[in-house]
Amino acid sequence: MLVVGLGLALVAAVLGGVSAPARAAGPCAELAYANGHEYCIFIAKIVTNPSPALKATAEPIYIAAYFPLPTGCNVATPSTCHAEQLPSGYVPLCDPCFHGGALNNFPYHDHVMAGAPGFGTNGTAGEMKGPWLLFVVAYTASYSHQPNFLPFESTAAIAAGEGAGDFQTINPGASNPYEIDTGVVLIFGVQPLGG
Repeated sequence: MLVVGLGLALVAAVLGGVSAPARAAGPCAELAYANGHEYCIFIAKIVTNPSPALKATAEPIYIAAYFPLPTGCNVATPSTCHAEQLPSGYVPLCDPCFHGGALNNFPYHDHVMAGAPGFGTNGTAGEMKGPWLLFVVAYTASYSHQPNFLPFESTAAIAAGEGAGDFQTINPGASNPYEIDTGVVLIFGVQPLGG
């Protein structure tokens, strides 16, 4: 019930409260998965009220959240949210990250996108284009807390996970109840790690 409430709040609040992510220490602003590999992403522009044409050309980027939050984490006071590790030993790419607005309700998450440089036409490079349309999904605790858990590292894997019930219903009544389309379009650069 709490996740459903947060999901509905996200739809209403994300348009007015998205801010660029804080820069992490070192050369990478944020990390993201694409086609099973990690990449650096650098947010250049956030469009909170995109035209229908812009949204129609955007590829998906997901915030794949880990929810419920760890004991003691109060998103209204980010200093109460400390680094976490899942029972498998996996540490989310954002551990935690606060992106502003209702996205702060999901501070422990991974970013997962469709394409990235270096995969060629038959890989995901054909989907490596800006803009990106931001979606939110939230793993079920029964899936993410398995001892052998590994995160989904591609949008195809997220779609399969939705079909397998590995994500929570966070948008009841929608055509896809496992996702929230935030309506926010991001323009960002992508580069391989170390380069």
